[in-house]
Amino acid sequence: PTLAGGTDLYVQKHDTMHHSPVRSVFNDEALKGIRIDGDQCIIGGACTAADLLNSAELNKLFPSLEKNLLLVSSTPIRNMGTLAGNFVNASPIGDLTVFFLALNSTIALGSAATPGQARNDRSIRLRDMYKGYKQLDKSSEEILSSVRFKLPTKSTRFHFEKVSKRTYLDIASVNSAIRLEMSRNAAGGDTIREAHVSAGGVAPVPKYLANTSAFLVGRPISKDTVRSAINVLNDEIAPISDARGTAEYKRLLLRQLFFAHFMELFPETFTLKELVAAPSPNASADKT
Repeated sequence: PTLAGGTDLYVQKHDTMHHSPVRSVFNDEALKGIRIDGDQCIIGGACTAADLLNSAELNKLFPSLEKNLLLVSSTPIRNMGTLAGNFVNASPIGDLTVFFLALNSTIALGSAATPGQARNDRSIRLRDMYKGYKQLDKSSEEILSSVRFKLPTKSTRFHFEKVSKRTYLDIASVNSAIRLEMSRNAAGGDTIREAHVSAGGVAPVPKYLANTSAFLVGRPISKDTVRSAINVLNDEIAPISDARGTAEYKRLLLRQLFFAHFMELFPETFTLKELVAAPSPNASADKT
């Protein structure tokens, strides 16, 4: 088997991993690096969360990146846990997975190259890799070599939110990210030209909210748009009750995080008062 950081596998299957003939790719330079190629950002699968945190390019693209990534695990884990590992672990609450799902990212999957033989990668959308709980469109021989996404522009709005029982060193109860591409309408207001919304903790897989994303396209930035989108969002999630909260509580959390996205990105349009006053798409959630 091929292994990078092993921050989860060595906890879950310590004895098995200790006695397995593991090939480490953690220091494989072909799987490292963060680079800009035209309008694309390409990140090697073996890059760690710390690599992302310390990247001047990424911090320029995402001004809130440091604040977001400091909520991910702890310093030792950020130094070892890789981007590809976070993706293929397929945790329904993976922070980095939810972050990159909202960027509409594409991943490269391929068999590890042998001497004298070129890699034979295939590309798929990150969201298309998840077929069910811990079920991936990925063979055991394939490794996730890189991820790429389109660079943000002046018309891009991006935001990430996470709720956990502790602020730091904790996994999420629910997390969510959103990327919007904006344009000006004839009346001089903002219209959503493209939308990508993701959420964790509300489905068996890290969830790309396809219906909610499609619903937002072509709509103006308004209270009615956001409130109507919440009804769509509520219909395409299926949280379960567990140690991190009841299903109703998670629905309520995601609703609040969805409002938080728009409050942060468009503070002149949305206020906390309007958030509290917004009608609930699920009456039982308000009783939690």
